[in-house]
Amino acid sequence: MRRNRLLLLFYFCFMTSLCFGNEVISDTLKNPNDHPNDIIFIGVDKSPEYIGGLIELYKFISENINETLTTKKGRVNLRFVIEKDGSIGDIEILRSLCPTCDEEAKRVIKLMPKWIPGQVNYRNARCYYHMPIVFK
Repeated sequence: MRRNRLLLLFYFCFMTSLCFGNEVISDTLKNPNDHPNDIIFIGVDKSPEYIGGLIELYKFISENINETLTTKKGRVNLRFVIEKDGSIGDIEILRSLCPTCDEEAKRVIKLMPKWIPGQVNYRNARCYYHMPIVFK
């Protein structure tokens, strides 16, 4: 019984850190010629924010996602970059569900308005943001 609780707690912590983790690690772009000497941060002093907060973010997703196209139920995990100006770029699928669901998730992310960018040392910084999108 105690072992099951411990495993459940570990699983919850792992999934939470996977989706919303803030590690102080930086990563360079795949193609350094895109933004020379520019770093993409995974962990930042101030995380990027969707204007209106998480409730408005998930409201936007639910209003714009077309679930009639999807063939499966489940979750697609995405990672994208919030640029210094708040725009979104470099969308990647970390956990795929099916090609149709993946493309729909990418499409919705591309539709998002600009975010409030993350900050490192009180300056706007490019940073990764991890987000799950659930198809019901």
